[in-house]
Amino acid sequence: MIRFLAFAAAMAAASPALAVTQWTVAPDPEAISWEATQGGAPLKGHCAKFDAGIAFDPAALAASSVKVSIDTGACQTGDAQKDEYLPQEVWFNVAAFPQAVFEAKSFRHEGGDKYLADGTLTLKGVTKKVELPFTLTIDGDKAHAQGETTLQRLAFGVGDGPQLSSADVAGLDVKVKIDLHATKK
Repeated sequence: MIRFLAFAAAMAAASPALAVTQWTVAPDPEAISWEATQGGAPLKGHCAKFDAGIAFDPAALAASSVKVSIDTGACQTGDAQKDEYLPQEVWFNVAAFPQAVFEAKSFRHEGGDKYLADGTLTLKGVTKKVELPFTLTIDGDKAHAQGETTLQRLAFGVGDGPQLSSADVAGLDVKVKIDLHATKK
């Protein structure tokens, strides 16, 4: 019995889950942004409020995880008229879906400082698989991650009204970017 307990303790100590570094993301209202088009013209925005739970270690990818909850009511373009429309039912429907959630528990090292997060995004009650390629630089207790992916807005029911679902009105592709700075907990 003593040998079993010693073996169990040794296995628990060697578990990569115990070695995963926890990170605290620095607040930055521009850390999550997007680019799209409206009527053929560029449209940019950002999501100023979000919560990020990050447990990530390049040496323990199998035990790493990320969960980011975004306050959809804090997503803005800087244009008063557009910002008035974003929370409405046809766009983000903030009253019914106050948060969008990106969650990843699978990561691949793509070489150098490049990684790929295989995750899901839940937006307006729709959950879809999302791949997020990103770069990661770790310097002591500080980390900087940058990445981008392209989403199809209609796949999540964003701007799916009869007049808005046309690519002529609003582009169907939305490029989402992250630029996060974090500190080890």
